[in-house]
Amino acid sequence: MLYKGDTLYLDWLEDGIAELVFDAPGSVNKLDTATVASLGHALDVLEKQSDLKGLLLRSEKAAFIVGADITEFLSLFLVPEEQLSQWLHFC
Repeated sequence: MLYKGDTLYLDWLEDGIAELVFDAPGSVNKLDTATVASLGHALDVLEKQSDLKGLLLRSEKAAFIVGADITEFLSLFLVPEEQLSQWLHFC
């Protein structure tokens, strides 16, 4: 295993192929701040793999990702505009 976050993990398959698996706690995967942060960390790990040829994305859930976590919207929109802009650019 290359990386294990709270909502996803990254594994090395074979022949230069990595697998990124969304697997959040609960019944569905949501695109929330934890998933975005874990995705950033996983991509940092992948950038260091000189023999990477491809990336397979999949989900352990029936639905890949159901959408954004709207319960986080209010807190995101209360941050300063510059910080929100940087976060959106990262996403």
